[in-house]
Amino acid sequence: MSKAHRGTGIRSEANHGRGTCPICGKTQIKVLYDQEVDGKKVKICKVCKAALKNKAQKDARLAKKAAPAAEPAAEESAPAEA
Repeated sequence: MSKAHRGTGIRSEANHGRGTCPICGKTQIKVLYDQEVDGKKVKICKVCKAALKNKAQKDARLAKKAAPAAEPAAEESAPAEA
């Protein structure tokens, strides 16, 4: 069967959802994803959205690893001072 409804959501947008991504600078790429960048809500491409999401996940994992490691060090140094 044909897929007659594929892309109907972006047909109503200007240039069928294509433009220049403000993050990577690629031209004539689909900019469909709303993202807040530097306090402004802009539309970015799929690749940049995935990169931002992966960076946020990586930062969260690093923060999670760093937080438990900092707590035991503080506890160990407290009895040594007494």
